[in-house]
Amino acid sequence: MKRKHKFVITATATTDILEAFEYYEFAQSGLGIAFLQSLNLSYQSIDGSPEVYRKVFKNYRQAKLKRYPYVIVYYVKFNEIIVTRVFNTYQNPI
Repeated sequence: MKRKHKFVITATATTDILEAFEYYEFAQSGLGIAFLQSLNLSYQSIDGSPEVYRKVFKNYRQAKLKRYPYVIVYYVKFNEIIVTRVFNTYQNPI
């Protein structure tokens, strides 16, 4: 599926994603892959309607992942979606 927006994943968000993947993969083989698939589905949903998700601060929005206690924090800049964090909702995002 071709995306409408270019996704830019920040270094912090990349670290968040890798840590979550490793955690789930260590817990059960294949669960890390399932986490990444859920993340990709959320990206597709954001791409289709980025303005639908709740604003949390200024222009920052957040989208919840299905089946996982994670949220994607992002903002839209022209035709780009900048993902700043993918964090566990049990953690402090700062």
